[in-house]
This record gives sequence, C-alpha cells and structure tokens, in this order.
Amino acid sequence: MKTWWKTAPAAALAAVAAHDLLQRKHAILRNFPVVGHARFWLESIGPELRQYIVAGNDEERPFSRDQRRWVSSR
Repeated sequence: MKTWWKTAPAAALAAVAAHDLLQRKHAILRNFPVVGHARFWLESIGPELRQYIVAGNDEERPFSRDQRRWVSSR
C-alpha cells in the first residue's frame, strides 16, 4: 500500500499518452505523446521569453514567427 505514490505518476503519464495517441485534433500530440504538451507550454510562454531576445516577431528569416504560427495552425 505504501508504493502507490511510486506508480501513480507513471499511470498518469500512461493515461495522458493513451489520450494523446487516440485524439485526432493535434498531429503533434499524436506523434509525440506527452512531449507535445511541453512544446505547447513553451509556445504559450514564448512572449515572456522573447522579451529578453533582441529579435522581434517580424525580424526572423526566412519566415517570421507570425507566418510560422499561421502555417502550423492550418
């Protein structure tokens, strides 16, 4: 009974991975279960991280950050 806390995180990750593999909305989550959530989380905090970087949204090459976001949303 004392080892349930050791298996609970593994069971939770397995449940998230199973859900990611069966869902049809995001190809990233289907191809990279669990790790895809980290990508979406880093993408959501991107503006806070970019305030320390000199390049703006329109200064990247060959495609701006806004253009890449538009393509990935399609």
